[in-house]
Amino acid sequence: MSIQPYVGPGRGGSETALVTFGGQELSQAELEKRQKDAEELEEKLKFITEKVPNRIVQVMGSNAGAGSGEFHMYRMARRRELMRLERMEEESKQRQLDEEFREKKQRLDAEEEAKTAKRRAKRLKQKAKKRAKAGRTDGVGGGVPGAAARASGSSDSEDDPGVVPLD
Repeated sequence: MSIQPYVGPGRGGSETALVTFGGQELSQAELEKRQKDAEELEEKLKFITEKVPNRIVQVMGSNAGAGSGEFHMYRMARRRELMRLERMEEESKQRQLDEEFREKKQRLDAEEEAKTAKRRAKRLKQKAKKRAKAGRTDGVGGGVPGAAARASGSSDSEDDPGVVPLD
């Protein structure tokens, strides 16, 4: 594949375009792979530009005074350093907020689990009490009609699928 300048018909000689000759069509998979590779390269370059420290290569010599451009170089270096420090502070603050969030989430999850366990125990206790009462009445006095049938064939197991009825 070669790239060659091309002047289209009806145009003056001032405008040209670059045209590829002999190129092959890319399949969708190849195109996506190239785009993914380009995105990964962009991320790597961004990482490098953010993490690699900038060195000042033009420093003022010992036998001459400051030139007219030295102030601007100093100002740019100072701005870069302040931006770097600001970025470090933001990262530190973000890490601290993340840690606080994790701790709070763990604490709330533990409290929620404790409440759930307490309520589960209460439900199981009520079910056991209901079953014991239904078994005691034997259809003679005091019992609600059909209470034994409701207790044994109830849909209580649908509320808590992890609990097996004690029949």
